Amino acid sequence: MLRKEKTFGENLSNLLEIQLPKPQGVEKNEQQIECGICYSQFLPIDDEFGANSGGKTDYSCENSICNKAFHSVCLGDWLRSITTTRQSFNVLFGNCPYCSEPVAVKIGTRK
Repeated sequence: MLRKEKTFGENLSNLLEIQLPKPQGVEKNEQQIECGICYSQFLPIDDEFGANSGGKTDYSCENSICNKAFHSVCLGDWLRSITTTRQSFNVLFGNCPYCSEPVAVKIGTRK
């Protein structure tokens, strides 16, 4: 039976009734958090991202059920594309793309 509180891998193991092998070099407590928008753990190394180039996810939705991670650059770009997003100085205010919880992300200037 599938359970929401379990990870995809745990649910798959239960469904198939087998123990799936762990990837080499990954410890149980080591988390690899991917951005909910670009689906990458790290931003590309590119002048377009300036100081954030090659950076890890740096923003998480505050809704404890969602808790989705984002690169602030990706979330800022996504929020700019939504017509209901508000801006005050260098902060964008909108909603999480996954759970609609209010989010606020500080945006920087790009090169």
